[in-house]
Amino acid sequence: LGGFTDDLVGGDPLLSLGYCYNATNADGQYGSSPPAVGFDFLQGPLVPNGANFDTLGMGSFNKYINGTDPKSQDETYYFMQGLNRDGTPLHVNDDPIQPITTYQVSGDPVAGTGWLDSNPNDRRLMLSAGPFTMAPNDSQEVVAAIIIGQGSDRLSSITALKQADDVVQKVYDQGFDICAPPPSPTVYAQPLDRGVRLVWGSEPVAYQCVQPDLNQDYGFEGFRVWQMSSNDPNSDP
Repeated sequence: LGGFTDDLVGGDPLLSLGYCYNATNADGQYGSSPPAVGFDFLQGPLVPNGANFDTLGMGSFNKYINGTDPKSQDETYYFMQGLNRDGTPLHVNDDPIQPITTYQVSGDPVAGTGWLDSNPNDRRLMLSAGPFTMAPNDSQEVVAAIIIGQGSDRLSSITALKQADDVVQKVYDQGFDICAPPPSPTVYAQPLDRGVRLVWGSEPVAYQCVQPDLNQDYGFEGFRVWQMSSNDPNSDP
C-alpha cells in the first residue's frame, strides 16, 4: 500500500472483510492521505443446512510479514483454519489467558479498540472461508471484491473503505440492480467558419432513477460540453 514498509492490516468478521491500511499519515507514495484497500467475500462457499443452503463468510483472518510466508502445506492449512503457524490455537492479543479466536487483529483501528495490528511492515494477509466438504467432481463458486477507500487521513480511509464495502455487498446481493447512466443524446456537429455548431437531442431529459436501498435518487441535470486545446484526444480541456 504505497510505501510497503509502513503497512498494517485488520480483519472485520461482520463484513467478511480483510484490509490493509497505513501506519502513519506520512506514506512515501500517498503522503498525508493514504488510502485503505480491502478484500471481501461477497459470496462464500455454499454449504447444506437441512433442505436449504447457507453461504459461508470469512471464517478466519491471519497475517504475516513478507518473507515469513507459510513454508509447508501444513502451515498453510493451519493459517486457513485460524490457528498459529504450528497448529496451536490463536488467542486474542496473542495472550494465552485471553479467549481463543480464529481472527487476528479484529479490532477497530478508527475507534482504537480491540486487538489491533502493530509493528508496521511489509504485511501479508489471508482470508479464509470454511470448513466445508466437497464431493468428487463437485464445484463451488466464490465471489470476492477488491475495494479501495480514501479519506483525508489513514483512519478516515478505513471508514470510507467499510462504507464502500457495505454498498458493494448490497449491489451484489441485489444482482447489480443499480441506477444506469441516462441515455446518450444524439449529437450533430455543423462546421462553421472558425467555429462549430452542436445540436443534440433531448433523450436524457426525462431521465429519473430511484433506488431506495442504495440511497440513489438521480435525475438528469444538464449537459457539459468540453473544448479541447488541440486535436489530440489526450490534450487538456
